[in-house]
Amino acid sequence: MELDHIGYQIERIKNPSESLQEDLWNKLHEFSVSKLGDKSLESKEFFAILVKEGETLIAASLCYLFFKGLNLQLLWVTESKRGQDLGTKLLKEIEREAQRLGATLVFGYSFGFQAPKFYTKLGYEEVGKIPNYPEGQNCYFLCKKLTMEST
Repeated sequence: MELDHIGYQIERIKNPSESLQEDLWNKLHEFSVSKLGDKSLESKEFFAILVKEGETLIAASLCYLFFKGLNLQLLWVTESKRGQDLGTKLLKEIEREAQRLGATLVFGYSFGFQAPKFYTKLGYEEVGKIPNYPEGQNCYFLCKKLTMEST
């Protein structure tokens, strides 16, 4: 590797531990907040919202709040429950939680074969796109500014 010749060692870690991931995110966040100069942007939180039927997981989301924005990393609904408004209800709950935590927007992405139209029909705006990724599809970046009426 190119960096080897100047005395650095490069290591690839498969499935990095939760503590390593947390440490790296904390380092980046600390640096970023120092550059932004706004103490109100220090708050951050990684969380999941789960929907269960008995003990069975039927829908879920992973969310990361930082800089007063909520990164919706994933929203999933089990196949047998799709088309029953469960995704909409979960997304509304995510938006309420985002506002409770002080977020002013929610952002994330969806592939063309997933649900970009689901988000746009619920007030999300397409703010970017990677065409032909994966091949034959598009990756859409979506954002919704939160207001009192949006939840």
